[in-house]
Amino acid sequence: MKPLKLSAFVCGVCLLAVPAVAQETKTDSETYKLEQQIKRLERRINKLETQPSGPTAPQQAPGTQPSGSITPDIYKNLPKGTGSSADSSFSTATGLSRFFNPAVSVNGLFLGQYRSIGNTDPDNENSTGFKIQEMELQFTANVDTYLRANFRATFEGDEVEIEESFIDALLMDRLALRAGKFYTSFGKHNLLHTHQFPFIDQPLVNETLFGDEGLLEVGVGTSYLVPVPWYSEAIFQVVQGDNEIQFNGPLNNDFLYLAHLKNLWDLDEETTLELGGSFATGRNEAGAQSGSGRGRTNLVGGNMTLKWNPAKRSRYKTLIWQTEYIGSFQETGTNPVTNAANPDLNRGGMYSMVQYQFLERWWVQGRYDYVGFHEPKHFDDQYRWSGLIGYVPSEFSAIRLQYNYLDQGFSEEQQVMLQLNFSMGSHPAHTY
Repeated sequence: MKPLKLSAFVCGVCLLAVPAVAQETKTDSETYKLEQQIKRLERRINKLETQPSGPTAPQQAPGTQPSGSITPDIYKNLPKGTGSSADSSFSTATGLSRFFNPAVSVNGLFLGQYRSIGNTDPDNENSTGFKIQEMELQFTANVDTYLRANFRATFEGDEVEIEESFIDALLMDRLALRAGKFYTSFGKHNLLHTHQFPFIDQPLVNETLFGDEGLLEVGVGTSYLVPVPWYSEAIFQVVQGDNEIQFNGPLNNDFLYLAHLKNLWDLDEETTLELGGSFATGRNEAGAQSGSGRGRTNLVGGNMTLKWNPAKRSRYKTLIWQTEYIGSFQETGTNPVTNAANPDLNRGGMYSMVQYQFLERWWVQGRYDYVGFHEPKHFDDQYRWSGLIGYVPSEFSAIRLQYNYLDQGFSEEQQVMLQLNFSMGSHPAHTY
Protein backbone atom coordinates (compact mmCIF):
# COMPACT_ATOMS: atom_id res chain seq x y z
CA MET A 1 0.00 0.00 0.00
CA LYS A 2 1.33 3.43 -0.96
CA PRO A 3 2.19 5.85 1.87
CA LEU A 4 -0.54 8.36 1.00
CA LYS A 5 -3.14 5.61 0.77
CA LEU A 6 -1.97 4.19 4.14
CA SER A 7 -2.39 7.60 5.73
CA ALA A 8 -5.85 8.08 4.27
CA PHE A 9 -6.88 4.57 5.26
CA VAL A 10 -5.78 4.95 8.91
CA CYS A 11 -7.35 8.39 9.22
CA GLY A 12 -10.55 7.15 7.66
CA VAL A 13 -10.82 4.26 10.13
CA CYS A 14 -10.14 6.60 13.05
CA LEU A 15 -12.74 9.13 11.83
CA LEU A 16 -15.33 6.40 11.48
CA ALA A 17 -14.65 5.35 15.08
CA VAL A 18 -15.26 8.84 16.50
CA PRO A 19 -19.09 8.93 16.20
CA ALA A 20 -19.40 5.47 17.79
CA VAL A 21 -17.26 6.41 20.76
CA ALA A 22 -18.90 9.79 21.09
CA GLN A 23 -22.33 8.19 21.01
CA GLU A 24 -21.30 5.77 23.76
CA THR A 25 -19.82 8.40 26.06
CA LYS A 26 -22.32 11.13 25.10
CA THR A 27 -19.94 13.84 26.26
CA ASP A 28 -18.34 16.63 24.27
CA SER A 29 -15.12 16.30 26.22
CA GLU A 30 -14.58 12.70 25.10
CA THR A 31 -15.21 13.66 21.47
CA TYR A 32 -12.71 16.49 21.74
CA LYS A 33 -10.09 14.14 23.17
CA LEU A 34 -10.59 11.67 20.33
CA GLU A 35 -10.27 14.42 17.72
CA GLN A 36 -7.01 15.56 19.26
CA GLN A 37 -5.69 11.98 19.25
CA ILE A 38 -6.58 11.65 15.55
CA LYS A 39 -4.73 14.86 14.72
CA ARG A 40 -1.64 13.66 16.58
CA LEU A 41 -1.83 10.33 14.74
CA GLU A 42 -2.03 12.12 11.38
CA ARG A 43 1.06 14.17 12.21
CA ARG A 44 2.98 11.05 13.23
CA ILE A 45 2.03 9.23 10.00
CA ASN A 46 3.06 12.18 7.84
CA LYS A 47 6.37 12.41 9.69
CA LEU A 48 7.10 8.69 9.29
CA GLU A 49 6.27 8.74 5.57
CA THR A 50 8.85 11.45 4.94
CA GLN A 51 11.71 9.62 6.70
CA PRO A 52 14.25 7.58 4.70
CA SER A 53 13.95 3.81 4.92
CA GLY A 54 15.86 1.41 6.62
CA PRO A 55 18.35 0.66 9.40
CA THR A 56 21.29 -1.19 7.88
CA ALA A 57 24.09 -2.97 9.68
CA PRO A 58 27.45 -1.17 9.60
CA GLN A 59 30.04 -2.41 7.16
CA GLN A 60 32.42 -4.84 8.82
CA ALA A 61 35.77 -6.05 7.64
CA PRO A 62 35.74 -9.70 6.55
CA GLY A 63 36.34 -12.08 9.42
CA THR A 64 35.59 -9.51 12.14
CA GLN A 65 32.65 -9.36 14.54
CA PRO A 66 30.47 -6.31 15.19
CA SER A 67 31.69 -3.79 17.69
CA GLY A 68 30.64 -4.17 21.32
CA SER A 69 30.40 -7.17 23.56
CA ILE A 70 27.85 -9.16 21.53
CA THR A 71 29.30 -12.42 20.25
CA PRO A 72 28.87 -13.41 16.58
CA ASP A 73 26.38 -16.21 17.37
CA ILE A 74 24.19 -13.93 19.45
CA TYR A 75 24.55 -11.18 16.83
CA LYS A 76 23.07 -13.53 14.25
CA ASN A 77 20.12 -14.28 16.54
CA LEU A 78 19.16 -10.67 17.11
CA PRO A 79 15.65 -9.71 15.96
CA LYS A 80 15.61 -8.51 12.37
CA GLY A 81 14.39 -5.01 11.50
CA THR A 82 11.17 -4.27 9.73
CA GLY A 83 12.85 -2.21 7.02
CA SER A 84 11.42 1.05 8.31
CA SER A 85 13.02 3.61 10.58
CA ALA A 86 9.64 3.90 12.23
CA ASP A 87 10.66 0.78 14.16
CA SER A 88 11.94 2.53 17.30
CA SER A 89 13.38 -0.68 18.73
CA PHE A 90 16.31 -0.47 16.27
CA SER A 91 19.21 1.96 16.16
CA THR A 92 19.69 3.58 12.74
CA ALA A 93 23.41 3.94 13.50
CA THR A 94 24.27 0.29 14.15
CA GLY A 95 21.30 -1.76 13.01
CA LEU A 96 21.27 -3.47 16.40
CA SER A 97 18.14 -3.78 18.48
CA ARG A 98 17.61 -1.19 21.19
CA PHE A 99 15.89 -4.01 23.01
CA PHE A 100 19.21 -4.65 24.78
CA ASN A 101 19.72 -1.07 25.98
CA PRO A 102 18.93 -0.57 29.67
CA ALA A 103 15.66 1.05 30.65
CA VAL A 104 16.59 3.65 33.28
CA SER A 105 14.18 5.03 35.85
CA VAL A 106 14.28 7.07 39.03
CA ASN A 107 11.65 6.95 41.75
CA GLY A 108 11.37 9.46 44.56
CA LEU A 109 9.40 9.51 47.81
CA PHE A 110 8.99 12.76 49.77
CA LEU A 111 7.32 12.44 53.16
CA GLY A 112 5.90 14.87 55.68
CA GLN A 113 4.49 13.41 58.88
CA TYR A 114 3.07 14.17 62.30
CA ARG A 115 3.45 11.75 65.22
CA SER A 116 1.83 12.30 68.57
CA ILE A 117 4.74 10.81 70.57
CA GLY A 118 8.53 10.66 70.31
CA ASN A 119 9.03 14.28 69.30
CA THR A 120 11.25 15.17 72.30
CA ASP A 121 13.99 12.74 71.25
CA PRO A 122 16.44 14.47 68.85
CA ASP A 123 17.82 11.09 67.74
CA ASN A 124 14.42 9.76 66.68
CA GLU A 125 14.59 9.50 62.89
CA ASN A 126 10.91 8.66 62.62
CA SER A 127 9.41 11.67 64.38
CA THR A 128 7.38 14.66 63.21
CA GLY A 129 8.96 16.49 60.26
CA PHE A 130 9.84 16.34 56.60
CA LYS A 131 12.29 14.00 54.91
CA ILE A 132 13.21 12.22 51.70
CA GLN A 133 11.78 8.82 52.43
CA GLU A 134 13.69 7.09 49.65
CA MET A 135 15.16 7.59 46.18
CA GLU A 136 15.52 4.60 43.88
CA LEU A 137 17.60 4.25 40.72
CA GLN A 138 16.79 1.28 38.50
CA PHE A 139 18.34 -0.26 35.39
CA THR A 140 16.60 -3.07 33.51
CA ALA A 141 17.80 -4.63 30.27
CA ASN A 142 18.27 -7.79 28.27
CA VAL A 143 21.89 -8.89 28.62
CA ASP A 144 21.55 -11.04 25.52
CA THR A 145 18.93 -13.28 23.97
CA TYR A 146 19.01 -15.55 27.03
CA LEU A 147 19.36 -13.33 30.12
CA ARG A 148 17.55 -10.30 31.53
CA ALA A 149 19.14 -8.19 34.29
CA ASN A 150 17.64 -5.92 36.92
CA PHE A 151 19.64 -3.54 39.13
CA ARG A 152 18.26 -1.23 41.83
CA ALA A 153 20.13 1.14 44.13
CA THR A 154 18.41 3.10 46.89
CA PHE A 155 19.41 6.39 48.47
CA GLU A 156 18.08 7.06 51.96
CA GLY A 157 19.64 9.97 53.82
CA ASP A 158 23.42 9.65 53.46
CA GLU A 159 23.25 5.90 52.82
CA VAL A 160 23.46 4.22 49.42
CA GLU A 161 22.57 0.54 49.15
CA ILE A 162 22.23 -2.02 46.37
CA GLU A 163 18.65 -3.05 47.00
CA GLU A 164 18.36 -5.67 44.28
CA SER A 165 20.65 -7.01 41.58
CA PHE A 166 19.63 -10.20 39.82
CA ILE A 167 19.49 -12.08 36.52
CA ASP A 168 16.45 -13.87 35.09
CA ALA A 169 16.70 -16.65 32.54
CA LEU A 170 13.96 -18.61 30.80
CA LEU A 171 15.30 -22.17 30.79
CA MET A 172 12.25 -23.85 29.23
CA ASP A 173 8.74 -22.87 28.25
CA ARG A 174 7.55 -23.24 31.84
CA LEU A 175 10.77 -23.06 33.86
CA ALA A 176 12.69 -19.89 34.76
CA LEU A 177 15.77 -19.18 36.88
CA ARG A 178 16.68 -16.18 39.05
CA ALA A 179 20.09 -15.54 40.63
CA GLY A 180 21.45 -12.60 42.62
CA LYS A 181 20.10 -10.39 45.38
CA PHE A 182 16.30 -10.14 45.42
CA TYR A 183 13.20 -10.00 47.60
CA THR A 184 12.28 -13.59 48.32
CA SER A 185 8.88 -14.86 47.23
CA PHE A 186 7.46 -15.18 50.73
CA GLY A 187 3.86 -14.05 50.71
CA LYS A 188 2.54 -11.03 48.85
CA HIS A 189 3.79 -7.82 50.43
CA ASN A 190 7.44 -8.87 50.83
CA LEU A 191 7.93 -8.67 47.04
CA LEU A 192 7.17 -4.94 46.92
CA HIS A 193 9.55 -2.00 46.85
CA THR A 194 8.80 1.01 49.05
CA HIS A 195 7.21 3.04 46.26
CA GLN A 196 4.93 0.06 45.44
CA PHE A 197 3.48 -0.22 48.95
CA PRO A 198 -0.34 0.00 48.92
CA PHE A 199 -0.01 2.24 52.00
CA ILE A 200 2.78 4.66 52.89
CA ASP A 201 4.15 2.24 55.50
CA GLN A 202 4.42 -1.55 55.44
CA PRO A 203 2.21 -3.86 57.52
CA LEU A 204 3.14 -4.34 61.17
CA VAL A 205 3.68 -8.08 60.75
CA ASN A 206 6.23 -7.59 57.95
CA GLU A 207 8.07 -4.91 59.90
CA THR A 208 8.09 -6.95 63.12
CA LEU A 209 9.16 -10.27 61.65
CA PHE A 210 11.41 -9.18 58.77
CA GLY A 211 12.60 -5.67 59.66
CA ASP A 212 12.65 -2.51 57.55
CA GLU A 213 14.33 -4.17 54.55
CA GLY A 214 12.06 -7.22 54.42
CA LEU A 215 13.21 -10.72 53.57
CA LEU A 216 15.88 -9.55 51.10
CA GLU A 217 18.49 -12.22 50.38
CA VAL A 218 21.27 -13.37 48.02
CA GLY A 219 20.81 -16.72 46.32
CA VAL A 220 19.11 -18.60 43.49
CA GLY A 221 15.57 -19.63 42.74
CA THR A 222 13.40 -21.33 40.15
CA SER A 223 9.80 -20.75 39.15
CA TYR A 224 7.65 -23.28 37.32
CA LEU A 225 4.26 -22.78 35.68
CA VAL A 226 2.25 -25.81 36.71
CA PRO A 227 0.27 -27.30 33.77
CA VAL A 228 -3.24 -26.93 35.20
CA PRO A 229 -6.34 -25.18 33.78
CA TRP A 230 -5.75 -22.07 35.94
CA TYR A 231 -2.61 -19.97 36.51
CA SER A 232 -0.42 -21.78 39.02
CA GLU A 233 3.23 -20.93 39.75
CA ALA A 234 5.51 -22.96 42.03
CA ILE A 235 8.64 -21.21 43.32
CA PHE A 236 11.60 -22.73 45.15
CA GLN A 237 14.53 -20.62 46.38
CA VAL A 238 17.79 -21.29 48.22
CA VAL A 239 19.30 -18.13 49.68
CA GLN A 240 21.96 -17.09 52.14
CA GLY A 241 19.63 -16.58 55.13
CA ASP A 242 21.12 -13.33 56.46
CA ASN A 243 17.96 -11.82 57.96
CA GLU A 244 19.01 -10.89 61.51
CA ILE A 245 15.57 -11.28 63.05
CA GLN A 246 14.67 -14.74 61.76
CA PHE A 247 17.80 -16.51 60.56
CA ASN A 248 21.47 -15.45 60.43
CA GLY A 249 22.81 -18.93 61.32
CA PRO A 250 26.37 -19.31 62.64
CA LEU A 251 27.70 -21.50 59.79
CA ASN A 252 28.40 -20.56 56.19
CA ASN A 253 26.17 -23.35 54.92
CA ASP A 254 23.18 -22.38 57.07
CA PHE A 255 21.04 -21.62 54.05
CA LEU A 256 17.41 -20.54 53.96
CA TYR A 257 15.09 -22.79 51.94
CA LEU A 258 11.83 -21.28 50.71
CA ALA A 259 8.82 -22.58 48.77
CA HIS A 260 5.84 -20.60 47.51
CA LEU A 261 2.76 -21.61 45.53
CA LYS A 262 0.65 -18.99 43.77
CA ASN A 263 -2.74 -19.72 42.19
CA LEU A 264 -4.86 -17.27 40.21
CA TRP A 265 -8.40 -17.79 38.93
CA ASP A 266 -10.66 -15.68 36.75
CA LEU A 267 -14.00 -15.85 38.55
CA ASP A 268 -15.59 -13.92 35.69
CA GLU A 269 -14.54 -11.33 33.12
CA GLU A 270 -14.15 -8.68 35.80
CA THR A 271 -13.03 -10.53 38.95
CA THR A 272 -9.87 -12.47 39.81
CA LEU A 273 -8.97 -14.43 42.93
CA GLU A 274 -5.40 -15.15 44.03
CA LEU A 275 -4.46 -17.62 46.78
CA GLY A 276 -0.89 -18.20 47.88
CA GLY A 277 0.97 -20.24 50.46
CA SER A 278 4.58 -19.89 51.66
CA PHE A 279 6.99 -21.89 53.79
CA ALA A 280 10.61 -21.12 54.74
CA THR A 281 13.08 -22.84 57.04
CA GLY A 282 16.65 -22.15 58.11
CA ARG A 283 19.05 -21.97 61.02
CA ASN A 284 19.11 -18.98 63.37
CA GLU A 285 21.84 -17.80 65.72
CA ALA A 286 20.01 -18.69 68.95
CA GLY A 287 21.76 -22.02 69.45
CA ALA A 288 25.22 -20.90 68.39
CA GLN A 289 26.59 -20.15 71.87
CA SER A 290 25.26 -23.27 73.53
CA GLY A 291 26.39 -25.43 70.65
CA SER A 292 23.07 -27.25 70.48
CA GLY A 293 21.23 -28.18 67.35
CA ARG A 294 18.11 -26.31 68.50
CA GLY A 295 18.36 -23.15 66.50
CA ARG A 296 15.94 -23.44 63.61
CA THR A 297 13.30 -21.00 62.39
CA ASN A 298 10.21 -22.03 60.44
CA LEU A 299 8.04 -19.45 58.68
CA VAL A 300 4.57 -20.12 57.33
CA GLY A 301 2.31 -17.75 55.46
CA GLY A 302 -0.89 -17.48 53.47
CA ASN A 303 -2.31 -14.68 51.35
CA MET A 304 -5.53 -13.92 49.50
CA THR A 305 -6.24 -11.17 46.96
CA LEU A 306 -9.63 -10.51 45.38
CA LYS A 307 -9.64 -7.92 42.59
CA TRP A 308 -12.65 -6.49 40.75
CA ASN A 309 -12.20 -4.26 37.69
CA PRO A 310 -15.34 -3.70 35.55
CA ALA A 311 -14.59 -4.00 31.86
CA LYS A 312 -16.63 -0.97 30.78
CA ARG A 313 -15.33 1.24 33.59
CA SER A 314 -11.79 -0.12 34.05
CA ARG A 315 -10.26 3.37 34.14
CA TYR A 316 -12.64 4.60 36.82
CA LYS A 317 -13.55 1.70 39.13
CA THR A 318 -11.38 -0.88 40.89
CA LEU A 319 -11.87 -2.79 44.12
CA ILE A 320 -9.10 -4.82 45.80
CA TRP A 321 -9.34 -6.82 49.01
CA GLN A 322 -6.10 -8.33 50.26
CA THR A 323 -5.37 -10.31 53.43
CA GLU A 324 -2.13 -11.94 54.54
CA TYR A 325 -0.96 -13.98 57.54
CA ILE A 326 2.64 -14.71 58.59
CA GLY A 327 3.74 -16.93 61.48
CA SER A 328 7.27 -17.35 62.87
CA PHE A 329 8.31 -20.34 65.02
CA GLN A 330 11.83 -20.06 66.40
CA GLU A 331 13.82 -22.53 68.45
CA THR A 332 16.02 -20.65 70.90
CA GLY A 333 18.69 -23.20 71.82
CA THR A 334 19.34 -24.70 75.24
CA ASN A 335 20.27 -23.37 78.64
CA PRO A 336 24.05 -23.90 79.05
CA VAL A 337 23.68 -24.49 82.80
CA THR A 338 20.74 -26.88 82.96
CA ASN A 339 21.11 -28.16 79.37
CA ALA A 340 17.33 -27.82 79.09
CA ALA A 341 15.65 -26.45 75.99
CA ASN A 342 14.78 -22.79 76.09
CA PRO A 343 11.16 -21.83 75.36
CA ASP A 344 10.47 -21.34 71.68
CA LEU A 345 9.85 -17.82 70.42
CA ASN A 346 6.61 -17.96 68.44
CA ARG A 347 5.06 -14.87 66.89
CA GLY A 348 2.51 -14.17 64.22
CA GLY A 349 0.37 -11.48 62.70
CA MET A 350 -1.86 -10.45 59.84
CA TYR A 351 -3.26 -7.51 57.93
CA SER A 352 -6.40 -7.00 55.89
CA MET A 353 -6.89 -4.05 53.57
CA VAL A 354 -9.40 -2.73 51.06
CA GLN A 355 -8.56 -0.38 48.17
CA TYR A 356 -11.32 1.29 46.17
CA GLN A 357 -10.88 3.50 43.11
CA PHE A 358 -14.04 5.63 42.93
CA LEU A 359 -12.90 8.06 40.21
CA GLU A 360 -10.28 7.95 37.47
CA ARG A 361 -7.60 9.56 39.65
CA TRP A 362 -8.90 9.02 43.18
CA TRP A 363 -8.47 6.11 45.60
CA VAL A 364 -9.71 5.54 49.15
CA GLN A 365 -8.25 2.76 51.30
CA GLY A 366 -8.55 1.14 54.72
CA ARG A 367 -6.35 -1.34 56.59
CA TYR A 368 -6.28 -3.28 59.86
CA ASP A 369 -3.00 -4.69 61.26
CA TYR A 370 -2.43 -7.07 64.15
CA VAL A 371 0.67 -8.71 65.64
CA GLY A 372 0.30 -11.06 68.62
CA PHE A 373 -0.64 -14.56 67.45
CA HIS A 374 1.04 -17.58 69.07
CA GLU A 375 2.24 -15.58 72.09
CA PRO A 376 0.75 -17.08 75.26
CA LYS A 377 1.12 -13.95 77.38
CA HIS A 378 0.38 -11.43 74.60
CA PHE A 379 2.73 -9.00 76.30
CA ASP A 380 3.60 -7.09 73.13
CA ASP A 381 0.40 -7.22 71.09
CA GLN A 382 0.04 -4.45 68.54
CA TYR A 383 -2.82 -3.40 66.36
CA ARG A 384 -3.33 -0.48 63.99
CA TRP A 385 -6.15 1.11 62.03
CA SER A 386 -5.24 3.02 58.86
CA GLY A 387 -7.14 5.17 56.39
CA LEU A 388 -5.78 6.67 53.17
CA ILE A 389 -6.97 8.88 50.34
CA GLY A 390 -4.85 9.16 47.23
CA TYR A 391 -4.82 11.41 44.18
CA VAL A 392 -3.08 9.60 41.29
CA PRO A 393 -2.76 11.82 38.19
CA SER A 394 -0.98 9.06 36.24
CA GLU A 395 1.07 5.91 36.68
CA PHE A 396 4.10 8.17 37.23
CA SER A 397 2.90 10.16 40.25
CA ALA A 398 0.68 10.05 43.32
CA ILE A 399 -0.12 12.22 46.32
CA ARG A 400 -1.37 10.26 49.34
CA LEU A 401 -2.66 11.30 52.76
CA GLN A 402 -2.78 8.61 55.46
CA TYR A 403 -3.93 8.44 59.08
CA ASN A 404 -2.87 5.73 61.55
CA TYR A 405 -4.07 4.87 65.03
CA LEU A 406 -1.47 2.56 66.60
CA ASP A 407 -1.95 0.71 69.90
CA GLN A 408 1.20 -0.99 71.19
CA GLY A 409 -0.23 -2.09 74.52
CA PHE A 410 1.99 0.17 76.60
CA SER A 411 1.34 3.27 74.47
CA GLU A 412 -1.02 4.70 71.88
CA GLU A 413 0.03 6.86 68.97
CA GLN A 414 -1.66 8.85 66.23
CA GLN A 415 0.11 9.44 62.95
CA VAL A 416 -0.63 11.61 59.93
CA MET A 417 1.52 11.22 56.79
CA LEU A 418 1.55 13.05 53.46
CA GLN A 419 3.60 11.48 50.67
CA LEU A 420 4.60 12.54 47.15
CA ASN A 421 5.47 9.53 45.00
CA PHE A 422 6.91 10.12 41.50
CA SER A 423 8.77 8.18 38.82
CA MET A 424 10.90 9.31 35.88
CA GLY A 425 11.97 7.22 32.96
CA SER A 426 10.97 3.80 31.69
CA HIS A 427 9.76 2.05 34.80
CA PRO A 428 8.99 -1.68 34.42
CA ALA A 429 5.48 -2.91 35.06
CA HIS A 430 4.66 -3.93 38.62
CA THR A 431 3.68 -7.44 39.61
CA TYR A 432 -0.04 -8.15 39.24
